[in-house]
Amino acid sequence: MTPNPTESQLRYWIGQKLMIDIRQICGPDQRCEDLTQLPAEYAAGIRNMQLGGVILFANNLKHSEQIRQLTAELAQSSSDGLPLLIGIDQEGGRVARLPVAEYPAFAGAMALGATLAHSGDHYPRQVATAMALQLRELGINLNFAPTLDVNNNQANPVINVRSFGDQPALVAQAGAAMVEAMQQHGVLATIKHFPGHGDTHVDSHTGLPRVDHSMQQVLNTDLAPFAQVLQQSQPAMVMTAHIQYPALDSSTLLNKQGDSMLRPATLSRQMLTGLLRQQLGFDGVIITDALNMAGISQFFSPADAVIQTFAAGADIALMPYEIRSLQDLTELEQLIDAVVSAVQQGQLSATELRQSAERVLKLRNALSSASHFSPQPERLAADRLLEQQLAEASLTQVGNNQLPEHWQLNGQRLLLIAPEQTKCRGWQQALALHQVQLSQLTCATLEQSDAELKALIDQADTVLGSLISPVQSAAELGVLADLLALKPVQLSPAAQKQKMLQALTYARQQGKQNLLVALRTPYELAEFTAVTDLRLATYSYNQQPLTADRPLAGPAYDAVIACLLGKIQPIGQLPVQLD
Repeated sequence: MTPNPTESQLRYWIGQKLMIDIRQICGPDQRCEDLTQLPAEYAAGIRNMQLGGVILFANNLKHSEQIRQLTAELAQSSSDGLPLLIGIDQEGGRVARLPVAEYPAFAGAMALGATLAHSGDHYPRQVATAMALQLRELGINLNFAPTLDVNNNQANPVINVRSFGDQPALVAQAGAAMVEAMQQHGVLATIKHFPGHGDTHVDSHTGLPRVDHSMQQVLNTDLAPFAQVLQQSQPAMVMTAHIQYPALDSSTLLNKQGDSMLRPATLSRQMLTGLLRQQLGFDGVIITDALNMAGISQFFSPADAVIQTFAAGADIALMPYEIRSLQDLTELEQLIDAVVSAVQQGQLSATELRQSAERVLKLRNALSSASHFSPQPERLAADRLLEQQLAEASLTQVGNNQLPEHWQLNGQRLLLIAPEQTKCRGWQQALALHQVQLSQLTCATLEQSDAELKALIDQADTVLGSLISPVQSAAELGVLADLLALKPVQLSPAAQKQKMLQALTYARQQGKQNLLVALRTPYELAEFTAVTDLRLATYSYNQQPLTADRPLAGPAYDAVIACLLGKIQPIGQLPVQLD
């Protein structure tokens, strides 16, 4: 026991409980560059504030040699000789931070969910193993994955295909396999977003979602995968959601505007300590989702958010400040001052603070005994093969639509209709890979006029359409600032869907064969039953520069063309219900 800890002890414990991002470094003129080497001033800040960890983003990760150098520099900035927690969001699919020119992103959680019916947990386990080995050889020891959210809201803007599906038991099956494989290969796993982010229509990067499920629905659906994986697989971490659950905590607090609001899970002692710690028995590390997300930051100052989440029972406050300059490091030090004051004034328990820091230190100590892997370039070829195998194993035929019995792709006058040109090129490179012999190949985009599309349809035998929705969220890009910096798309996903529906309706009226591929969420396929001969779901549209002649190749495109040639069957099973 430490009844009256010294200020230096408090500062050490608090530092252990903070994890920062260092995505960019900005000068006095506000010109910013991606941070790919650790500046001496940043290393000194990490050491002096005795921070327990750092999260890396794609900005930090350019190529393998550079990444290993950066993680080595970070390791040397530890204040106590223990390895820093070096984390990353490497879920797969659209949330993957490693450079795709070197490391496959795989197809993501919903694609894995589509393989469970025919392959059990083979693909979740194999993909998690491959990811862990990649991360370990790069010096990254913590992965903020897998996602255990049950996606039972088709309009979910932030989870969607990041979920394994809408059945709690299958989500738990895939999640447990990934946690076990990742941790068996030396990378700490994190299940998220507790207590469940699946039934929301608001992205917590840009607002504060609320789930009005009954207690029975919360227990049977939202919490069920967390309860099972916690019991079965002992994940190192659980990440909280910035989300209101009145069935779990209906208490209120005042925000910085002076308004009373329901407590979000991240700041709720009932959810983090009462439910997660005491009822579900989790004794590992509770980490918040990024505190600079709008779901928290628009209502609370950084210091208040950190104090509130520590009081609730969180062990690590993730990204209380976005660190982009030495001034930000100074402000982080002032935040530590505020937390010290909160302890001294009785707002936070010194005993709980120490116990919490000890949980973090236990993880860091465990990492110190783990051996480090040397780079194994030959294994990346096997990972690329696994990526293609997953794309083929997850390819799903939706509904009973069928192409005519004797239809063949070879010899067709084929019109591709894609969201934009890079997706056209992905299809073209897949056709070239499989040496398809077409009598005519034309590519149109949904950015073209209705008259242009109709004229091109008139000249085709078969139309292969492809759609991508929902739009990219901040989770996929990094943080909210990335989302705000995106160029606005010419057509929203809803407008693209409507335009595709019109194009395929016209093609059907003209007697053309119609195929539609959902390159991301499968939900949109429900609206095309009457106008297509075949509907396929790939759950992902990742493209990567594999070779000079295939600069925009993608496993999903290759798998679809192989299917249309009869080389593979679409054996994936839809892991969600469509309207």
